[in-house]
Parts: sequence; C-alpha cells; structure tokens
Amino acid sequence: MYPKALVMLALDPRDHTVVEALVASATRLGVRDVRVAHVHARDPFPAALAPPLAPADRPELLDRAVEELRQRLPGCSVVGVHAVGRPDEELAHIIAVEDIDLLVIGRSRAAGGKDGWGPRGRTLLHAIRCSALVVPEGARLDLSDVVVGFDFSQCSAEALSIATHIADRVEAVYQYDLAAAGTGALTAEEFQIQLSGNALTHFEGTVLPQLGPVPRPELVVIPGADPSGVLVSVAGERPIVMGSRGLTRLALMLLGSTAETVAGMADGPVLIARKKGETTGLLEGLIHR
Repeated sequence: MYPKALVMLALDPRDHTVVEALVASATRLGVRDVRVAHVHARDPFPAALAPPLAPADRPELLDRAVEELRQRLPGCSVVGVHAVGRPDEELAHIIAVEDIDLLVIGRSRAAGGKDGWGPRGRTLLHAIRCSALVVPEGARLDLSDVVVGFDFSQCSAEALSIATHIADRVEAVYQYDLAAAGTGALTAEEFQIQLSGNALTHFEGTVLPQLGPVPRPELVVIPGADPSGVLVSVAGERPIVMGSRGLTRLALMLLGSTAETVAGMADGPVLIARKKGETTGLLEGLIHR
C-alpha cells in the first residue's frame, strides 16, 4: 500500500510521537523502506555569513534515530537523510527523487479553536504529491478502530477502501448541511429520514460490493454545517482516514481543503490518502466541491 515512507523528524522530544506512530502502523500500511529526514532550516545567507548548525541539528542525532528504527522495524530498510534549506522544498525534493509513497509528520496539539499546524506544516502538505500521515503530539495511533470522512466521491471511496484494509473496525461518516440542501415540500425531519435511507441503500448496494472481503464498514449519517468540525468531533482520538484530490497551491489558497483542516484540528492521527503525483487545478476543484 505504502511501501516507501519518509519520516520528518525535528530531532527533539516531539519526535517520540511520530516514531511510535510509524512503528505501530508500518506492517498494516505495508511500509518496507523508510527514509528518516531532518531538514535544518537556514536563511539563504552566503555560507561564510551563516551561523554553524546548532547542536540539536547535528547529523549524529539523526543517526541515532535511524538506528532505533532499524532495531524496531527489523523487516524494513531504514536510511537517514540530512538536508539544509526550506523544509517544504527539501522534503518535496526528497519525495520526488526517492519516489516516496507516504510522508509521516508530527504537529502540535490544536487548542483554543486554533489548529496545530506550525509555520511550515501546512505549506509542506501543499508542496507534496503523495499521501501523508499527520500525528498530533502525544497522540497514539491505534488502527483497531478508524473513522473515514465519506461523501460518496471517488476519492472518499478510495480512502474507505484503504481504511478497511488497515483497520479492524471502520466507521464511515457522511455529513450533510440541511440548510443548504433545500427540502422542497418535505419537513426537515422527513428530509433527514429519506436522505439517511437513500444514503444507506446506496452505501450497501453500490459501495460495499466494491470493497471485497474486508471488515464491513458502518455508515453514520450526521447533519451539520461544518464537515471538518463534525468529523473531528465524531472521531475523538480515533485515527481518521480522508481522501484528497491533491489541489494545486492556487486551488488550495482559494478553495481551502477539508482534509488539511481536519488534519490540523483532529485529536488523533489523520491519514490523508492521495493518488501519488496527482494534482487538481482550480477549475476542477470548483466542479467537484
């Protein structure tokens, strides 16, 4: 599924959460080859004017992390990569050159209604063209029970398929905005009953047969105006799997990304599943909103 993974480390205590998440999920995600990267962010001054690398950025610390992962992932090849520059640019370059399938990154905990993205995490997601596993600091990745953001689109169906192959139990959450739907002659209650029934019928008749012999996911239909908030609330600390079309930077800037928002606000890890190398422009993004 994701044979080649790139793990971004800051070489500080926050890395513990990211390392534990990779170790816990490597077998189920099909990881066989790991690149462990640290990028020392440095302003573009001439080498003679730039300060020396700080002790926390010494390659020896990266070597220790690599050795730990080799011991804990005996079936995987683990190689360290040390770079200097802008993290988003350097990691995007590594992903392209090494043909990476999955990026594993950490972030701070969301608090006070603000997401946990640091100064470069969101930019990094914009720059890459592969799937990403985002792990909030202190979160535990337990794939026994997973939530999927599901809207009956092709990319959400692919995310559901991935979830059913890596998890023991899967809950697919379909959210709709009653205010924006237009109920016609039906009352709000009648509309919700019919919509839920139609969604379940389509899910069982069309979606489930395509999944094959995997754990049967459960569909949950929930009204709400904020799809990101609904999904984060329902999931709690459980992992979330979401599909993403890989919008271009312009499309992301103008349209935003539900997957990116959820990945920044969720209490648990979020796997953003993308087709490697795929990008969606502004016009196509507007059509598929």
